Formats: sequence, structure tokens, C-alpha cells
Amino acid sequence: MSIAEEPTTTANAPFDNPDGDIILRSTTDRVDFYLFKVILSLVSPIFKDMFTLPQNGLQSGVSSIPVIPVVESSTTLESLLLLCYPAATPTFDSLDNAKAVLEAARKYDMQAVLSRAADLVMTQFLPNHFLELYALSCRFGWQHHAQTAATRALEIKNLGRPSTEFESMRDITALDHHRLLMYHHTCGIVAQAVGNSLSWLEPLNSSKNMPMWSHASKECPCRTSTGLRMLQYLTSSGKELWERPCESTVWELAAYSRAITKAAECSVCRITVVESMDRFRALYIAQVKKAVATNVGYCTIAEWLCATYVTLLSFPIMADTGTEEIIRTARAPFDNRDCDIILRSTNGVDFHVFKLILSLMSPVFKDMFTLPQSEAQSDVSSSSTTLESLLLLCYPAATPTFGSWDDAKAVMEAARKYDMQAALSRAGDLVMAQFLPDHFLELYALSCQFRWQHHAQTAATRALEIKDLGRPSNVFNGMRDITALDHHRLLEYHYKCGIAAQAVGRSLSWLVLPSRYLQMWRDCSCRSGTGVIVVQADFGNVKVAPWFHEYLVSSGKELLARPCESTLWELAFYNRAITKATECTYCRATVVENMDRFRALYIAQVKKAVANVSLPATRFITDSMLTLLLY
Repeated sequence: MSIAEEPTTTANAPFDNPDGDIILRSTTDRVDFYLFKVILSLVSPIFKDMFTLPQNGLQSGVSSIPVIPVVESSTTLESLLLLCYPAATPTFDSLDNAKAVLEAARKYDMQAVLSRAADLVMTQFLPNHFLELYALSCRFGWQHHAQTAATRALEIKNLGRPSTEFESMRDITALDHHRLLMYHHTCGIVAQAVGNSLSWLEPLNSSKNMPMWSHASKECPCRTSTGLRMLQYLTSSGKELWERPCESTVWELAAYSRAITKAAECSVCRITVVESMDRFRALYIAQVKKAVATNVGYCTIAEWLCATYVTLLSFPIMADTGTEEIIRTARAPFDNRDCDIILRSTNGVDFHVFKLILSLMSPVFKDMFTLPQSEAQSDVSSSSTTLESLLLLCYPAATPTFGSWDDAKAVMEAARKYDMQAALSRAGDLVMAQFLPDHFLELYALSCQFRWQHHAQTAATRALEIKDLGRPSNVFNGMRDITALDHHRLLEYHYKCGIAAQAVGRSLSWLVLPSRYLQMWRDCSCRSGTGVIVVQADFGNVKVAPWFHEYLVSSGKELLARPCESTLWELAFYNRAITKATECTYCRATVVENMDRFRALYIAQVKKAVANVSLPATRFITDSMLTLLLY
């Protein structure tokens, strides 16, 4: 049997469209992908030139559609073509699979696909493969991604001392490796310098609010020649930051606990040292992050967008502009003279596009193009920022950046108007990524509008950072766009998460055997009085001191109101508990270290408990609900 006669299979949707005018066949596993020449021509000059040649090659065997054999596997080819097709997004099975797709995109000179694939690869693999991604970024010239990966590599202690081996070292030059090591080294120097000089501390922080060096405490024994606790802490942290210049180093520093323990031996420092050191550490971390951020050796990509108004026109142009105006052509990729339709803004900007792409994305446009041209006129208008972003969502391998929250909402309303479901889904992902930190309540409302349950869950989880959400009710943009039922779901979720988080501290049954040796339930004078409380842990009932029980009760109340990790990190009762514990001669030496260990376990269990609570699923919008939203 000849190669042409060997059996083939048809690829999955959307590559099984019999209306396709070209077939790419994977010779590796004999899978046929039914495609459109116009889409491949837009993303690849290689294919564009190929299609100008006579198509005298293979045919599919069941039709006259030309077949182009390619060596890529069907897995690689599917991901590559999904990146080319409008509003489709692949998920890579592995980093090796992603690399194969990137190599194929470079082979066919698909620059827009390469750029989009790079963003996806960085998002999916950065947490565990930052060194490999640094190498990949160097290979493809992605300077901003190289910066991101190099910054994550700061978490590696003593990178280059000795050199850390990683996959893909064969794929980059020695100069690229040198750049990475030099970046790590110089970041270490600037991070260490933060502790060498405290000139960055504002006078208010360094005198009035920081008792460890205030004038009122200058007679403290800690400031005699026999004990410079703060200097020891700064010296130790500086050494650690030189080797590992990142925020985690300061958080995890053992010297911090030692400094507090030693300061607790001083009768003057004991009362305020925990609170003061916590405040100083927060300032210290902020300054380290600032210093490292200024040590940037890579370029970034600027964002772009503009604003005008648009009106739908057919080709040839059929809209009555009303007044004479200067016609301008939109920027690439909407300046293609080979187009067969034009969308014109009301201020005279022409977007040259293809009916095929609009028809694939929008049944509204598809039906419109079946009408006589004289009936294809539309009077609906919106900003050209909206039109440009909307078309970028429709076009192969293009990704918009929204200029503002209002711009993003306008794009999604336009996508819904033209029934562009794929573009709407993709816009939702982009909006969540861009605006979640500052607009989570608005994003919750938006997710309810468009029935994005997973995005609503994400936004509702971020809303757990709001204390006493709904008590009283928080007003936010978008409340007019969702039903009272949607609002109730959010408040109910916040409340249930608070109940689950509070329950963690009420019973310590989740504590496992290794935790039995923590100081807060070992025998000492703290547990001999009438205020001793008995709590249940996995390793049995234990007695806890009043100061620790007070911490559990107080933290539970705070978690009920604000069930998130930040609550436990910022809890004032934590410092008070340690201060009271230092009054016990038995607890004083180890309480800081043991409470730090317990808090880490506590936080992990709270996160686990909250993760088990799900936002109630949205219900189908009835006609009465739709009327409420519209009117």
C-alpha cells in the first residue's frame, strides 16, 4: 500500500470541518487536519507563499482538497493549530510538548503564535521549571520572560556557587548563563546592602515607632557593649539575602526568632520586641523587594491601545457616514488589503478583515453575510478600542490588553451582542488575569453575568480578604448587573468559609504526632494554674496555657470575619500571646520558634478548610431574572 493510500484519521474539532480548503497531514501518526488557507496564510508567510504555488500534491482520497504532509506529530500539530485558530487555547501536556510546538511555530515563521505560546508556557510551567524557561526565553529572544524566570531563580540559594545544573543548558550560550548568574549575584549585593544601612527608614519609623533603637530605651542593657541583638539580626539576614535575595529569605530566617528570643531576656525589650520586630520586618522586606526590582537587566514590552468609535460596514463600503471625513486605515493586522470586508469606525478608521473569520466566530455575522449587501448595514456603534480588542480576540494568535476596566466590559458586551462565545470565553480569562487584584468584586459580578462559574469562584475567594463582607453590605460596581440571588451566593460563601476557618482553631484534632513537642503544651508553670484549658489533638488531649487559648479564640473570631491567610499573618493577638508567654521562664526560650511553627501549620489547615467550601453554583437565568437585569 502506498503512502497516499495508507488509512488516516480525522483530527478533533475544530479541525474536522469538511468545508476546509486545505489538509495538513501528520506523517507521524496519519492524522488529517481540515483547515482554511486564509487562516494559515495570516499566521505564516511560509504557508502563504506555499499556497501561491500549484497544488499538485496529494489529495485526501475522499475529496479534491489538497493535502500537505508535515512531519510534526498530531499532538504538536493540534496545539500549534489551536494557537493559530481564533479564540482557541491549548494546554500543553508537558514542557517537552510545549517545546515541540514552539519549534514548529518557529519553523513555519509564525511570530504571533510564538508570542502567544510563550505567554501560555510561562503561565503553565513557571512555578516548577523557571530555569528551563529562562533557557527557552533566551533561545527565542523573549527578554521579558527571561526577566521573569531569572527573578524566580532568585529563590535558589547560592545559584552558581557551585553552578546549578538544569535541563536545557545545552540550548543556551555561556553568555546567557553568565547573565543569569550575574543577575543573581548583583541582586544579592543590593539585597544585602539594605541591612548594611538603614538610611531608607523614615525618621518616624526609626525613632518613635521602633523601640529597639528609640531614645526612651537607650539605657536598655541590649544597647551596651555586651549585646547588639539588632546588629546580629541584620548581619545574619544580610548574609542570607546575599545568597538568596528574595522575600522568602526574610520570612523564613531563623535569625529572626533568635533575635526575639534573646531580646526577651531583657526586661526593657521584652514587652514590645515581638510587635516592633514584626513591623520592622515588614519594612525590611518591602525595601529588599524595591532594591531587587531596580536591579533589572532585561527589556519589557509596552502595552498599546487607542480609542475611537466604530460602525459595521460591508465591502464595498455601504454605510452612510453623514458628513465628509478623513478615512484612515487601522494598524496591523487590520490593514490587510486582501480582505473582503471592512469595519469602519465613526471617526473614519477602516478595519480590513475577512468574512470567513467573522463567520467562524459569530453566527450573527455569518447570517448577515448571507443577506444582500444593501441590507447588511448596521447603525450600532461603540468605541474603536472595543472594536480593536474584539477583533484581536477573533483573529488568529492575537491577544489584546485592555486599557481599562470599562474597556474590558465594553468588549465583552460587544462579544455577547454578536454571539461570539469563544471570544467571550477568552476575554473572560484575560480580564480575570488583568484585573483580579483590584476588581475582584466587580469581576464576581461580571462572572455571574456571563455564567462563568469558575471565575466567580476565583473572585469570591479573593473577596474573603474583605472583613465582614455583607455586614454591613459592601457596595461595588456591577451590583446593578446581577440578581439578588447572585449577591446572596457571595455572602453565603464568605460566611461558610468563615465558619470553616474558625472551626480549625476550636479543635486541634488535625495536629499530627510531631507537633506534640511544641512548647505551648509541654509541662511548665503556664499550665499549672486554674486557667488551664484542655484541647483535643490527634495525639491526645493536651493542656494549653491561657495565653495560647486566648490566641486560638481571638484568631477564630478574626477568621470568622475574614477567612483568609492574611488574617493569621497580621493578627495582633499573635504578638500579644508571645509577649505573655515570655513572662514564663520555661516558655521564654522557645515560644517564638514554636509559635512560628504552629502558625504555619494553622495557616495550612485554614487554607485547606476554606478550599473545601465551594461557591454555590449559579442557577439558570429565568425570564423574570433577565427582565430584572435589563430593566
